[in-house]
Amino acid sequence: MTKKTIITCAATGASLSPSMSPNLPVSPQEIATQSVDAAKAGAAIVHLHARNPDGSPTNDTAVWREIVGGIRDRSDVIVNMSASLGKTAEDRLSAVLDLRPDIATVIVGSLNYGLFRKAENQGISEFKLDWEKKAFGPSSYEIVTNNTFAKIGKMIDILVDQDIAMEFECYDVGHLYILDYHLNRKDVKRPIILQFLTGILGGIPSHVQHLVHLKTTAEQLFGPDLELFIHGTGTGNIRAATAGGLLGTHIRIGQEDNLFDKPGVPFASNAAQVERMTTIFDALHIEVASVSEARDILHLPAAG
Repeated sequence: MTKKTIITCAATGASLSPSMSPNLPVSPQEIATQSVDAAKAGAAIVHLHARNPDGSPTNDTAVWREIVGGIRDRSDVIVNMSASLGKTAEDRLSAVLDLRPDIATVIVGSLNYGLFRKAENQGISEFKLDWEKKAFGPSSYEIVTNNTFAKIGKMIDILVDQDIAMEFECYDVGHLYILDYHLNRKDVKRPIILQFLTGILGGIPSHVQHLVHLKTTAEQLFGPDLELFIHGTGTGNIRAATAGGLLGTHIRIGQEDNLFDKPGVPFASNAAQVERMTTIFDALHIEVASVSEARDILHLPAAG
């Protein structure tokens, strides 16, 4: 158990969309500002995706540069760039290699991805934008995330060569064994940063018994050189994060994963979610790590 708990704020994502909440950050300026505000509220890490002006996901390096630069100019918060868009490992890592974040995310397993369930969970059935209508329409029943052994291995090789820290995202318990396979063959710096991404239809649910099973399995596979993060996708994400804190793991919340405080009442911002978690953790006497403490825990260098 780590003495202090790191809060990651996933400021925006690639699935929840502008029609769901007016408070979802979309432009580089909005994403950067909400990330900086989340850090001021107590998040030590911001997990990021990039979006086009209409809110659709992109991996355009120019867009990423505005986001990351806008954060680094105002904060020393740990920057974690998602690397999930692109057909090849090189495509996915193109912006990462240009901007060199503190951490890059590597997803370590494929699954049937129930994107349509995310809209249902948020209570949204009508969409304003053409890309949203397409994304959440019948084609959303055909989505299979493509994270092959070859692609995972190549991404790890590139990031090891470039000396960029990795966060490994796991959607289900079987993904832990895929990660174990790769780590037995790759010289990855410790600690292993492992994110349990739960609650997606197609992966493991966010119920506490599943979180305990994931945690126990990960500890058995990877030993003491492990830093675990828990989050739950959807409106149960605050409950999942609270469970993570009680289990002694780090946690992730944010508007990538959930937009609503309660049905019909959107969170005002990412900072509002972080403030909710710091209030809960204060009541439970769970200490929250500062940015510098998080860097020490994860063996990351100081901000440049």
